[in-house]
Amino acid sequence: MKKHIRKIPNNKRAIAPYNFVELPDKIVAAELETDGKLRDKNRYYSDRYTGRIECTLTTYSPLYIRCGLTKKEFECGTEAKNLPDFYYIDPITKKPVLPGSSLRGMLRTLVEIISFSKISSVSDYQRLFFRAVATRTDDDSLAQAYRQYINPNQVKAGYLKRDGDTWKIIAARENNSTSFAWVKEEDLSSTDFPELKRFDNSGYLPQDIPVSFQRITKPKGRYIAEDVKIPKQYPLNQGRLVTSGNMKETSDSDSESIRTYHCVVFAPSPNPNKTYIIDRDAIEHYCNALTEFQQKKPPFDEKLGMLQENRPVFYCQPTKDNIVTLFGHSPNFRIPYSPNGDGKAATVVDFIPKDLRDGSIIDIAEAIFGFVRRDKQPEGKEQSRASRISVSDAICLSSANDIFMTQGVITPKILASPKPTTYQHYLVQPEETNAEKSKLKHYASQPTEETVIRGHKLYWHKGSNHDIQHPKPNEVKDTQTTQIKPIKSDVEFQFTIRFENLSRVEIGALMWILNIAQNNDYRLSLGMGKPLGMGAVKIESNLYISKRKARYTQLLNNNSWETAESRDDNPDYQQFFENYILQELRQTGRFNDIPRIQMLLAMLSWLSPTASKTRYMEIEREQNPLDGEPNEYKNRRVLPTPLDVIS
Repeated sequence: MKKHIRKIPNNKRAIAPYNFVELPDKIVAAELETDGKLRDKNRYYSDRYTGRIECTLTTYSPLYIRCGLTKKEFECGTEAKNLPDFYYIDPITKKPVLPGSSLRGMLRTLVEIISFSKISSVSDYQRLFFRAVATRTDDDSLAQAYRQYINPNQVKAGYLKRDGDTWKIIAARENNSTSFAWVKEEDLSSTDFPELKRFDNSGYLPQDIPVSFQRITKPKGRYIAEDVKIPKQYPLNQGRLVTSGNMKETSDSDSESIRTYHCVVFAPSPNPNKTYIIDRDAIEHYCNALTEFQQKKPPFDEKLGMLQENRPVFYCQPTKDNIVTLFGHSPNFRIPYSPNGDGKAATVVDFIPKDLRDGSIIDIAEAIFGFVRRDKQPEGKEQSRASRISVSDAICLSSANDIFMTQGVITPKILASPKPTTYQHYLVQPEETNAEKSKLKHYASQPTEETVIRGHKLYWHKGSNHDIQHPKPNEVKDTQTTQIKPIKSDVEFQFTIRFENLSRVEIGALMWILNIAQNNDYRLSLGMGKPLGMGAVKIESNLYISKRKARYTQLLNNNSWETAESRDDNPDYQQFFENYILQELRQTGRFNDIPRIQMLLAMLSWLSPTASKTRYMEIEREQNPLDGEPNEYKNRRVLPTPLDVIS
C-alpha cells in the first residue's frame, strides 16, 4: 500500500490544525473460537474478566458538547447552532453532565487505531466532483486530469425535460456551430432587464431570463451574442439568459465579483433526433453532491438542484447511445472524479483498500464495542453482536459555582476547514511525487493503486494557548456564527466503564488508552471545537475485577451487598495486548515503535507544535502568508505526516 512522503521540503509544506494517523497495513482480527466466531454471551467464562473501571476526567481546555433539540424545537425548524446550552444540566445539582455516548465514541475511535481495526465508518454516499475553472495551469496535475475527461469547447446547451423517472435533454438550436454564446454584463441594458440581479448586487442569485439577440460573432475565439434585448426585439433569434454564481465568498460580500460574462442559450432545436437521456447514476451522483450554494434557494431545488422542467442545461455531447453523463447549470459545470473513465463519480470509500474494509473479519474494536453489519451476511457469519462494554454519563465533581468559562454565552471563531476534496491534504502523496504540484495524486488517480486516503483524522492540542472567542462577532453574518457555553479548564468529572467477559488482550486495549490518558505527556480530545484547542481532557483510572464465583456464593458482606470485586494493578494486560498485535502483524521490537502508533502519540501529545504550524491556511491571508501569496492554497502545498511536523 502506498505510503505518504515522509519528509516534505519546507517550500511545499502545508499547515493545518489536524493531521492523520496512517492506514494500517492489515486488519488484526479479534480472538475467535475455532469456528471463527466470538464466544457466546450466555455465561461467564473462567478465563475471561468482568468488572469495572472507575475514571476521573479533568478538563485541560474549555469543553463543550451541545444539547439536543426537543421535539417542539425540531418541529419549529430550530437550528442546533442557535442552542448555546451544554449537553445536559442536572436539575438537582445544577451541574453539567458529560454524555456516556461521547466518552464511548472517543474510546472506540482510539481502540480502532491501536488495535489495527478495519476502516468501516466511512460513507459512500457523498460523490466527488471537481471543476475546470479551478485548474487552468499546465503545472497542475488536476488540470492534466481534467483534460482527459472533457474539452470545454465540446460543451453544448439544451433544455431539461422530465419523462416519468427519466430526465432528458432537448438540444438547443445551433447557430454558427454553437448552441450558446456569451454576453458581457455591462452590455445588458437596465432598461431592458430591470429584473436582472447583477454580479455585485446584494442578494445575488443565478437567474434564467427570456431574451433575443441580433447575431452571433466570434471576435477572439469566443462566441458572443450581439445586442441582447427583450424577446420581441429579434423574434427570429430567441434564447434564455443564464447567469451562474458570482464567485464571491458570499452574495453580500463587499468584494467585487471577478465574473463579467453571462450565457445566452439558444431556443430548443426542432430536430427530434437532438434529444438525449441523462444517465440515472449521473443524476444520483449529482444530487448526492449538491453544494450548499445549490441548496439555498431558487432557482435551485433543495433535493434536485438545477434539475427542473424546461430549465437550460449545459452538457457534454454523448459519444454513444445518446446517454449524457456530464451536465450542469453553467458551461463550467462540475464533473465527477471518475477514475474508471465511465462518468461514475468516485467516493472516498474507493480510496480505502478493500482488505481494510472487509466485513467478514471481526476486529478487536468490534469484539469489544459490538457491531451491526450493513449487508446481509452469508450463513455462518454473524450479522450483529452486542457490546460487552458500557460507559456511564460523567457526573461533575467540582463546585457548581465555578464550572463554566463565562457567566453568559460566547461566540467562537468560525470554523471552515478544507473539504476532503483538498486532495493534497486528504490523499497519500507517495515519495515519487516529491510533493510537486504537477505530480500530485488526486481523486482522478487510480484508487488504491496510485493513492489511498491518509487515515484517521485527529486534531493537534493547543496546550494552554487555546484561542476560542471570535474577536469581532458583530461583524460577521449570523448564518456563519454560533453561540456556546463551554466548561472551563480544571473541572473534574467521574464516570464508570463496565465490561463483561473481556480477554486479557481486550482489557489491555482499554488500559493502553487509559494509561496514555493519565500520562502527563498526553491528552485525549472530547466534544466540539477541537481545531480551536477545545476538549483536551486527562483521565485517571482504577481497574476493578469481579470474582464471579465469589459474587454468587453469598449475598451479603457484613451490612453491604457482596460485590466480590478487588482493585487490579496488574500491568500485564497492556503487555498481552501489545504482544498480540505484534504477533499478528509479524513484527518484532516495541509496540510504540510502529509508525502508526508513533503518529497517534504525536497527535495526542500535550506539548504540541507551535500555533504557526497548526493553524488553518487561508484564501485571503493578510499577515505573513505562505509563499507571500494571499491565497495559501494556490500552490497546493502538501500536508506532512504528524512525525514530519513534530520533527
